[in-house]
Amino acid sequence: MQELKATIGQSLALRPDIVVVFAGNNWRAQLTDQDVPYAESVLRKDGVPGLKGYLDDRREQAVRNLVFQVNGILAPRLTKVIWVVPEFNLDDWVDPASNAPYLPRYGNRQWCALGRQAKQALQSGDYESAYELATKMTRLDGGASSVPLRMLATCARYRGDLDATRHYLELCRDAEGWDPSFSYSPRVSTLIQNVLRCADALQGNAVVDLPEIFRRHLGEGLPDRRIFLDYCHLTAEGIGVTAATVASKVLSFLVGGSFPFEDLHAAFSPPPDKVEGKACFLAAVHNAHFYQGSAIVGHWLDRAVRFWPESAQLMIRFIEYETRAVPMLTCKSGRELVELDELDTLRYLSRGGARRLDLTLCNAVVACVKKLGIDIEREIAELRVRQHSIGRPREVTDFYYSSSIPGYSERGWTSRSLPVNRGSRSIYASAFWETSDFVFFAKKGQTLAIRFAYRVPMLSDSAGSVAIDVNGHRLAQLPARETWLSREMSVPGDWIVQGANEIVVSWPTEAPSSQLALDRLADHLIARRLPYFFRVFGDIHTLSVFTPTASSSPPSAVEAIAVPPGD
Repeated sequence: MQELKATIGQSLALRPDIVVVFAGNNWRAQLTDQDVPYAESVLRKDGVPGLKGYLDDRREQAVRNLVFQVNGILAPRLTKVIWVVPEFNLDDWVDPASNAPYLPRYGNRQWCALGRQAKQALQSGDYESAYELATKMTRLDGGASSVPLRMLATCARYRGDLDATRHYLELCRDAEGWDPSFSYSPRVSTLIQNVLRCADALQGNAVVDLPEIFRRHLGEGLPDRRIFLDYCHLTAEGIGVTAATVASKVLSFLVGGSFPFEDLHAAFSPPPDKVEGKACFLAAVHNAHFYQGSAIVGHWLDRAVRFWPESAQLMIRFIEYETRAVPMLTCKSGRELVELDELDTLRYLSRGGARRLDLTLCNAVVACVKKLGIDIEREIAELRVRQHSIGRPREVTDFYYSSSIPGYSERGWTSRSLPVNRGSRSIYASAFWETSDFVFFAKKGQTLAIRFAYRVPMLSDSAGSVAIDVNGHRLAQLPARETWLSREMSVPGDWIVQGANEIVVSWPTEAPSSQLALDRLADHLIARRLPYFFRVFGDIHTLSVFTPTASSSPPSAVEAIAVPPGD
């Protein structure tokens, strides 16, 4: 928002007649030092739902101030302002399922129990019971979790109630945008949209309401992949509709009169096929990197090769490069990517420098090119084993491996599942659900060992335990402690399969006192430390898989380890 204000001020050097403001997706909830005394007391009393309400009120006032400040700068110069109200991909975009944030009293325990019942009701087709149970969950969490809201949207869709479906999906979008410690993806909120709409009443202001415009354009349908490449970035069709609507407002301001949208939109020319195909390929990558499902990733890949057949070779080389454990310019597929001379595409593919094991994208590419008569499934499977089978120790909590496991409907998230660690904590991984899944690659029958250093930061029962399973076999039941423990365990060779193998860590599920957790969060705020607002079931300092040697320590050894620096 501060950058927007600066840009508008700088634009005065151009002496504009009209300024068009298309913004609002990146106005995240933030906590400043001035907020801490208020946020701390609200958190102790009302839990995260109270904090969400406080942040919503603050953000509403900030957006309202922005509208008046912009008018204060531009109105004396007789400069008109057109505000474009952003929309969000309600129908296709699915935020990963999560636990409820910390609720007051026994709210978390009740929320989890209701969630299990609601899930069973949905699976059995009992939509009436599911709707009632999900409504109770939302009352408990105050709209701070999208999980029950998506259940309500599913129930409304089953009834054929499109308006209610839209309403609950908008609440889903808003439920994931309040957390000041973590932003999953950029998004607008209903609160921001409504404040921007109010600018229409100000002299010299006009509003382009994209939610309403897209609703009409789609024949009352929900905004989806026809309009959006991902969560908020527009397709060519979305750009054409938006630009034509803005142009009609601009013309009305400049020369007066009415300029029908339909006449302007008829002049829209789609981009060249290669540009469309490239956008679709990068949309597939972006959706996969944000843990969207294989169906939407496959949709964009199929569309990419339809418009730009040469993209199939780019796809194949990219997943080969991602599968290899060497830098781009030192592997054949990486050099071939550079030689294709698609440097703008490569800049996106390599941005951030955080490579990942792209299982969803890889499998979707394999399926896509197979339709073209190119079968690379076996080649990629063999390449994974050659590159990643256990020789030297593999730390499976590293982003490269841990980013491959969570799907959009799974809750087995750790803080290392994302390229930017939650809360900027990189010393260890924090688990946000009662089970944490990890993957490693090996040769069938390979003898391996696992080194595991862990703790349970808030333990309500000193007799709790942490379980380790490998490919569905129980390897160990370890003591749960609030201090760090370390253990090495041998894995029988006959448990190991060729290719991908899975480790599941199961944490104690007994919930500690919610009030104790809220008090700790509030104490962190006072100390100017931004906490996690969701329960951390366990922390992992080390989870590595390696080939044991004669000099390895006995697999039964259990020892305390030093707390990492800075903890």
